[in-house]
Amino acid sequence: MVKIRLTRRGNHKRPFYRVVVAEEQHRRDGRFIEIVGTYDPLAKPAAIEVKSESVLHWLSKGAQPTDTVRQILKKSGVWAHWRDVQAGKAQIGDLEGKMTGTIERTRGAKPSKKSAAKIAEAATVEAPVEAPAEEASAEEATEESAS
Repeated sequence: MVKIRLTRRGNHKRPFYRVVVAEEQHRRDGRFIEIVGTYDPLAKPAAIEVKSESVLHWLSKGAQPTDTVRQILKKSGVWAHWRDVQAGKAQIGDLEGKMTGTIERTRGAKPSKKSAAKIAEAATVEAPVEAPAEEASAEEATEESAS
């Protein structure tokens, strides 16, 4: 049986993982068929990069992801697309190239002040951008009606 699983790379206490397609009977870090992504758990937040086309191809061939890889695919958005393909709502070729994502550490961790500040700043930046566009369209409408 073909599995989509992680192989460990990196140094002692500095793990870095490849997401690979491999036969089930091969060793964890042994022979594999194809590298379909990477996962860096030490990055803040954890970095994920997945070749979505390859993953969807192997899933369609019957490859089974491990529990950890399934969670990685959910975070990157590939698993949701796979569910749409199975339901007939989408095609495999609809997704483009690589999917990237991050995993926020949520277990018992509070959001840092920096991340909360970035979210608040992004919200305040977006609000003023929309307001002038509405005012401009309102001004154009009043000018047209006055003419």
